[in-house]
Amino acid sequence: MDLTTLYKLTYGLYVVGAFIDGKAVGCTINTCFQVTSTTPRVAVCLNKNNYTLEAIRQNCRFSLSIIAEDTDPMIIGKFGFFSSRDTDKYEPFGMEVISMTPCVKGKFCGRLILKAEQFVECDTHIIVVARVVDTVAGSGVPMTYAYYHDVIKGKAPKAAPTYRAE
Repeated sequence: MDLTTLYKLTYGLYVVGAFIDGKAVGCTINTCFQVTSTTPRVAVCLNKNNYTLEAIRQNCRFSLSIIAEDTDPMIIGKFGFFSSRDTDKYEPFGMEVISMTPCVKGKFCGRLILKAEQFVECDTHIIVVARVVDTVAGSGVPMTYAYYHDVIKGKAPKAAPTYRAE
């Protein structure tokens, strides 16, 4: 089986934010898709060991910021390659609270405020199905995962579902 075929799947890049015990946490993810439209729901995928997932399980509310091609790449790196357990990821960029969820300040295509409704186990990762409770419009061209790799020259962290050993 040629697993390189999986490299042809398309993805975006997003920053997820949540509160746990009053602390703002977050991470960069590459997997989000719309599930329904009448009552809008999306699904996101996070590693089972992710601290942000713990926060989502605890509070059910979280934000999803859609990364634009001109979003500061330092945001992608800070939220993607450090743990919120021991790093304040928001400190260098600032934070705003929208509908009781933390959002990193910066240029984004838009933001969704979500309420988790289901958690689906998938080996090393969890798919979170969530209802959209609020939105904030932004601007810009959504950054694809291919753009991140080809133009930004970014890498995937080991906890990402798309990690490739080099």
